[in-house]
Amino acid sequence: MAFLAFLAAMAIGSSCSLFGMDASGRAGPRHVFLFIGDGMSYGSEVAASRYLYGADEGLAWHVFPFRAWAATWDASAYDLFAADASAPVFAEDSFDPLLGYDPARGGDEPWPLGPDARAYLLRAATDSASAATAIATGLKTENGNIAWARGDPAGGALVTIAESARSRLGSAVGIVSTVPFNHATPAAFSAHSPRRDSYAGIAAEILGSTRPDVLVGGGHPAWNATYFSSEALADLKASGAWTVVERAAGLDGGDSLAAAAAALGAGGRLFGLFGGGDGAFEAPIPLDNPGAPAFVAEPENPSLAEAVAAAIDALARDPDGFLLVAEQGDVDWANHANDFPRMLGAIASLDAAVRTVVDFVDRPGDGIDWGNSLLVVTADHGTGLLRFDTASAIGKGALPSSRTGAVYSYPGGTVSYNATSHQNELVGFAARGDAAVSSFGDLLGAGRPGTRILDNTDIYRGLADFLGLR
Repeated sequence: MAFLAFLAAMAIGSSCSLFGMDASGRAGPRHVFLFIGDGMSYGSEVAASRYLYGADEGLAWHVFPFRAWAATWDASAYDLFAADASAPVFAEDSFDPLLGYDPARGGDEPWPLGPDARAYLLRAATDSASAATAIATGLKTENGNIAWARGDPAGGALVTIAESARSRLGSAVGIVSTVPFNHATPAAFSAHSPRRDSYAGIAAEILGSTRPDVLVGGGHPAWNATYFSSEALADLKASGAWTVVERAAGLDGGDSLAAAAAALGAGGRLFGLFGGGDGAFEAPIPLDNPGAPAFVAEPENPSLAEAVAAAIDALARDPDGFLLVAEQGDVDWANHANDFPRMLGAIASLDAAVRTVVDFVDRPGDGIDWGNSLLVVTADHGTGLLRFDTASAIGKGALPSSRTGAVYSYPGGTVSYNATSHQNELVGFAARGDAAVSSFGDLLGAGRPGTRILDNTDIYRGLADFLGLR
């Protein structure tokens, strides 16, 4: 819908303005920016904020007007907790939210604001596939499922918010990730499979069927052939269905991606394929430089901010609005390895990308503003159960001493990880936009009265409400 229609909506009253309506009462174009810090516990946020800004809450989303906590449990975790309590297994129409996450046991805020309930939080936890599926579809499923129903039935594909936004609203869709594009979290918004590790089939569906308008991620076969084959890449190029931008030795990936986005023709699709030795982008490496945080970055991969900026450049041309999902997946990979520095670099890149979106929406004159945009930052789960001395030497630009091995360790106790796995701890949720409170406020405390806890399925509901899909 044209910007002039949006201006007309502004003139007919504040209630219409809030919901993006034009004079005929039709919904105007809306724009969703959904950021997921994979494996990003609130403790990880605080640690990264201390390194970057010398304060516990200095990240871009820490000043958003709507803040809450999200419970992340999936059907697999629920069934284990239910067995502990001799209760029935999960059923969508009859379940006890307190079996999935009980604030009396884990806290109504995550550590370091709430209690340090390690044994409970490590008893059972979601994986990224089922967690992303909950956000993408509003439905709980089991570990390993990519937008696929519990029990793995034939024909169990679940409709994602990206599919609904495109089919019902005509929205453009963008998927950006710092890990392989067919990995669990980006795949849950753009594919369907009862097996998250069916990389070839997931890639074929994303590139040949669901086809987001913009797709940027890792998994380039020249660096790691686990996720996408050289033959599949050659066939894709030959098809002419996508404008393909690749990581290339000696070339700045951010510049290459920006140029391709700027040159993309009407109806064109952009595929940016990057990644390193493990399939993911190399996260910026923080330096131990007390008082002045600094990073070393690999320029052949775009930064997350550069990838997001290129995606927005392409998506914002669609008059029907867009949905952009951006994942910083290196947080999870770092925390699995207990790699505190890599985790800091990954969250720093997420912080920069969120600030890029804020600057874009604040830019005048393009019809995209906080009246018709919603920016959400959250995590799918925490990883590693990171803890640190609240009076430790971790501060602006300062890193703790570390020792490498199969996983990192930290002499002196300033930092400690309690696992290499996921945890059932609450994660952060932040939203900005004129409709942030109306979209998510009524969802607070469902099943847990008096708390500021959302379920991860409520993230889907709030986004769908904002887009007019419910």
